[in-house]
Amino acid sequence: MTAAAMTERPAAYVPKGGYRLTGAGLLRSEWTKLWSLRSTWIVLLCAVVFAAGLGALISASVPSDQGLSGSDTALSFAMAGVSLSSVFIAVLGILTVTGEYSTGSIRSTMSAAPKRLGVLGAKAAVYGAVVAVLFAAMVFLTFFLSQALLDDPALSVSLGDEGVSRALFGYVAMIVYLALLAIALGSILRNSAGSIAFYIGVIMILPQLATILPWDWVADVVPYAPGNVPNTLVLVDTSGQALGLGESWLWMGVWLVVAYGLAGVLLKRRDV
Repeated sequence: MTAAAMTERPAAYVPKGGYRLTGAGLLRSEWTKLWSLRSTWIVLLCAVVFAAGLGALISASVPSDQGLSGSDTALSFAMAGVSLSSVFIAVLGILTVTGEYSTGSIRSTMSAAPKRLGVLGAKAAVYGAVVAVLFAAMVFLTFFLSQALLDDPALSVSLGDEGVSRALFGYVAMIVYLALLAIALGSILRNSAGSIAFYIGVIMILPQLATILPWDWVADVVPYAPGNVPNTLVLVDTSGQALGLGESWLWMGVWLVVAYGLAGVLLKRRDV
């Protein structure tokens, strides 16, 4: 007769009851994931340095004998790099979503948050807040630096001048809007290369190329393109623009609702 071999098995871990996923927990999770990546620091640093550096370089290079004047002209020199730096911000926003799909960590995320929509909202809230704070500081610091470098009294403007502060905040709003749009786009396409290509090709380049087409209706439609609706916000003098200030805010909201509505539906219906 043989004796049965007795082996000790560790008891299965049973978590204590009462744990509940909260909105604050989702926000902390997305904050940790965002800042745990080295690419976050690198891309955000590149975006800020590029925007501020290009604005300062152009402002310092403007000759004083060109007869230039006006607040919009002065701001265009100071903020020359902001629109291009939005590409860095959009790419990082896309990668915050698609990176989880490429590594497979999205399965753990959605297992912890089975309702899913809270994850998308937390990603947008955290990234939007980071971009808003970072670019608000950069935009105003670059404005003061540009004014110190411009060697032309006709281009001298101050925050107290009518529409100047609003236009500067408009630049911040534009960058935040594009960052949020990128988050939604990454959630819809779930592929880094495809999302980046779509953003650059369709959001940025296509509306500009459309303006050279010989059809009148194209010129009427282009101002309503997702990448063009914030353009009025960054101008001091908004007269003569296709969209007014209120219409710009309205259409920014419309495109975000459409993008996040589609992203939310697909997130709920598709497997991860």
